[in-house]
Amino acid sequence: MSRFLLLLSLILSIGSLSGQMVTIRGQASDYAGKSLKFYTYPEPVSRQPKDVAETTVQKDGNFVFTFPTNHPIEIYTDLEKFKGTLIAEPGHDYEISLPAWSARTKDEAASPYFVPQLYWLNIRNAKLSDLNFMVRAFLTDYNKEVTLHTFDLYKKRSLDSAKAIIARLEKSYPSGKHPYFDLLKTCSYGEIELAVWQDDKDKIVRKYIASMEVSLTHPAYQHLFNALCSDYLTSKSQDFRQKKMITNALQGNFGGFVSQLIETGFKKEAAELLAVKAFYDGFYSGKLDKKSMLNGLKESVSQCSFEPLKTCLPGIIALITALQEGNKSPDLLLKNQNEVRTPLRPNGKYVYLVFFTSTSKESKAELDSLVTLDKKLRKILTIVAVSMEKNFQDAAKLWKVKKYPWELMSAVNIEQASSDFRIKAVPTFYLISPDSKLALSPALSPSHNFESLFLKIYRESRFRKN
Repeated sequence: MSRFLLLLSLILSIGSLSGQMVTIRGQASDYAGKSLKFYTYPEPVSRQPKDVAETTVQKDGNFVFTFPTNHPIEIYTDLEKFKGTLIAEPGHDYEISLPAWSARTKDEAASPYFVPQLYWLNIRNAKLSDLNFMVRAFLTDYNKEVTLHTFDLYKKRSLDSAKAIIARLEKSYPSGKHPYFDLLKTCSYGEIELAVWQDDKDKIVRKYIASMEVSLTHPAYQHLFNALCSDYLTSKSQDFRQKKMITNALQGNFGGFVSQLIETGFKKEAAELLAVKAFYDGFYSGKLDKKSMLNGLKESVSQCSFEPLKTCLPGIIALITALQEGNKSPDLLLKNQNEVRTPLRPNGKYVYLVFFTSTSKESKAELDSLVTLDKKLRKILTIVAVSMEKNFQDAAKLWKVKKYPWELMSAVNIEQASSDFRIKAVPTFYLISPDSKLALSPALSPSHNFESLFLKIYRESRFRKN
């Protein structure tokens, strides 16, 4: 082979590793000046979003995203009341339109239960054979079938009904058109069978998870995998017949647990994925030994042989360890009403950190409770109240009425603070020690006996110093 061909071959091989470029463009004048970001869910264990592209819509409403991928991925973008979605294929160029801009109401913005409506982004000038249209048509018919036969599937648990639904869908959507589409159908059929075999999940696990090729990024695979395998160790540990099989798992032995799963018929890649998921869920279960679960995850980093999963493991473990008590608190940049910025610093005292919104009744009640606590403990405890609302003036109005004795602050980057401190609802509390480490993560609220627990921690720290 000539040097030229050898070099060309090398360039092409490198390009194939990083993936082909995807372009997404559009025009939406009511989004002018706003930031748009697409993200995906790269694995089913933690399902933490991973950003793939970000841009700011120009004054004339035009926007363009480009990013590489070597396989089809479903991507999402948060549009206030909507969650836009699109399946991006390598090398494709998509011209899309966005829904009319509609901001959330104050109640929606403050509610931890608000869920944006899923919105299939319109693709202009696309062929009917486009993967997006195939997926959307199938899901529409699949949801109709499941809705019409809910009683037969979930109450009567009729296997005949399940088979009939699958046969009708398969007739309308024969296999072989696209591997991504075929996997969507397979996993959807698995969910139909799961409805019938609710009392024997293992039967569906063996059929669909144990023997199937693992597809970490496919949303249908992720959904079926989590429906079948969430809280695996917790449920198995309650069955005395299963305890011997999961002995290695309960001890945090990753390799031993994977070997046991393989002996029961799992492919190695599926066994490794299930082991990681089992340890991750077990850590948060409150019923299993956290140290053992974390040890199992740490062992997986060196012992896992499934490379796509192996690359995700550091991020999965970081989610657990980042907010562990005794670890350094995440950095937090704050600003006051005068826009003066300052990083969070304990300054020799404990910090009682509260994230709140002025529209939350629970937040306002706990802020009121903090007044008495502040009077009693201000010599050893600093209260830092951080508004998490986009309109800082709403919190300022509350401060003006209530005249709280501590300074009102806001996170400079609210999204980053929400992610770093995993704020799913307000109010959320943390206790940070004088050396900037997490003492309580999360902490109890003032109305739930925080004071007595804090004084215990404080006295113990004084005793250790002496």
